[in-house]
Amino acid sequence: LRSNATHTVCTCRHLSSFAVLMALYPVEPDYGLEMLTKIGLSLSLVCLVLSILTFKFCRSIQGTRTTIHLHLCICLFMADLVFLVGISQTEPEGGCRLVAGLLHFFFLGVMTWMLLEGVQLYRMVVLVFNATIRPLYLYLFGYGIPLAIVVLSAIIRPKGYGTKQHCWLSLKDGLIWSFFGPVCFIIILNIFFFIITVWRLAQKFTTLNPDLSKLHKIRAFTVTAVAQMCILGLMWVFGAFLFDEGMTVVEYFFTILNSLQGVLVFVMHCLLSKQVRDEYVQFLSCICTPQKKRYSDFSSTNPSSSQSQGSRSGQHTGESQI
Repeated sequence: LRSNATHTVCTCRHLSSFAVLMALYPVEPDYGLEMLTKIGLSLSLVCLVLSILTFKFCRSIQGTRTTIHLHLCICLFMADLVFLVGISQTEPEGGCRLVAGLLHFFFLGVMTWMLLEGVQLYRMVVLVFNATIRPLYLYLFGYGIPLAIVVLSAIIRPKGYGTKQHCWLSLKDGLIWSFFGPVCFIIILNIFFFIITVWRLAQKFTTLNPDLSKLHKIRAFTVTAVAQMCILGLMWVFGAFLFDEGMTVVEYFFTILNSLQGVLVFVMHCLLSKQVRDEYVQFLSCICTPQKKRYSDFSSTNPSSSQSQGSRSGQHTGESQI
């Protein structure tokens, strides 16, 4: 900012984008990446709130799969919010470590809930009876596995949470693999479940008396689950290509796709679902109906009121009403 013969006053600002989460090298400050991250995350947060409200209050779609989607969106919302607010807050050191731990937990939570959807689809196709999973087991797996990984990582590498530049996992001691390793493992498991699911679906379609309506429904669920895995899982694998400096194009591509994950989830599970769209239409009609009703009531009461006014005037003037 200013300097003299003995002193120099400087300013320092930590710029943050999604690229810092997977880059295996120190990411240089880039205003373009930072703005893309902020805009994308802001849109994602709005869409995730709409998704959470939809999964919570739409009665026609309630079930195990909707519960999984609800908690997946909650984890993604919290991860995006913590990233947007705290990724650059490197002081105080304890607060920075807390932010890094929360990011680690919620991003892993997104992956474990995505794995649970693959397991649920597998059970729907392979286990025709008793295919639902108890909510308690969902919560224990969906939140317990990420919590166990974070606690073990914090015990083994307590100084690996938070760096001088960002509140994320340190690259120096290899703690980043406590995130990237589970992500790769979950994606491989999901691919296995989806392959088995598609194979069994193909077998069921060739049977003599297939339940076509149920099979078409499961097939649609499988397609959206595979698309979701590409959005939430394979994008992180794409970030593994950030292994060397100067990969600006990869940084931008990775940042744009990951910051818009919430938007893509809302479009895929809400806007592209006919059942959810019908719920939206019904909700909007309920909001607009009272106004129309009040207008129609006013219109219907007008003739009677005018007639009563006419009778009253007739009584005063002595004219008869026929």
